[in-house]
This record gives sequence, C-alpha cells and structure tokens, in this order.
Amino acid sequence: MDAYVHLRILVSLIIGLAITRTLSGLSRHLQEPENTTGRTTQIVWSIVLLLGTIHFWWWEFALRLITQWSFWIYIFILSYASLFFLMSTLLYPDHINDHTEREKYFIRRRAAFFALFALSFGFDIVDTLIKGQEHFASLGGWYLVRTAAGVAIALAAIRTGNSRILMWLGLGWLICNGIWITMLYSELI
Repeated sequence: MDAYVHLRILVSLIIGLAITRTLSGLSRHLQEPENTTGRTTQIVWSIVLLLGTIHFWWWEFALRLITQWSFWIYIFILSYASLFFLMSTLLYPDHINDHTEREKYFIRRRAAFFALFALSFGFDIVDTLIKGQEHFASLGGWYLVRTAAGVAIALAAIRTGNSRILMWLGLGWLICNGIWITMLYSELI
C-alpha cells in the first residue's frame, strides 16, 4: 500500500464525519420545518461547508502525484481535513436541543467558524505547493483571487453579527466558488 492510499483512508474518515454532521444538521431542517424559521444563515453556510468539503475531497486526489512523503506532510493533510470537521461542529453543536438557539449559537461562535474558514485558505495554499509548482501554476491567477476573496469574506463575517449579512456573504461565496469549481474541474485531476 502506498502512502497516498494509506492517507486517503484516514482523510476519508475525517471528511465523512464532517459531511455526516452537516447533512444530519440539515436533515433536522427537513424533519422539523416549523422550527427552522429564521435559520437561513445556518442553512446557507451548511451548503457552503458541504460544497467545500466535497471540493476538498476532490482536490486531494492530486496527492497521488506526490512521490516523497514525510510524517509532517501526512499530519498537515490530516489537519487540513480536520478543519472541515471542526467547522461542522460549530454549525451543528452537540447538546443544543432548542432549535432557535442553534443559529444564535452559530452567530455567537462565528469568529471561531470564520477563523477556521480563513485558515483553510492558508492550508490550501500550502497544500497546493506540496503538490508541486506545476500544479500551483496550472491553477492560474484566479486561484489566488479566489483565495483572497475567501479570506476577505471570512474577515468580513467575523466583524459582523448581522445574520442577514452573513447569509449574503455565504450566498456570494457559494456562487463564486461554484463557478470557479465548474470552470476548473471538468474532469478529475
């Protein structure tokens, strides 16, 4: 078994936990729609996180190109994957039974969520460089524009406690990121 296959198993488990937690949280909105009024921000950022997590899983397929592995690269990739799980726990925390409190909790903990969101872009740049200069160059200039936009959205979201603004920031990111992913990945890299 090569290093990539070995790493892929553990990354898949961590990413699977993030997706499961987010989908479970979203399913509560379907199960109890009367309790989801006013929770649009949480739903939007859940969709953003799902797309980001799935994109990460796709993005990491390029790790197969790495021929020299070290323990620290292994830890780095696992840490990067863990950011998605940690964000999912801030969207859908344990031990909050009151449905109206979930979005309020998310708004109160937005600094932690969006700090992790911003940090994920730093991890993304390092991850891209680990895959090689050729891989980095293949992404073009829009990669850095997208990265800067993601960090800017995260910083703006940290500064505002307005649920409506947070929702619009999420929708903006979702649209822009969806377009970027569609343009970049017409096939598996």
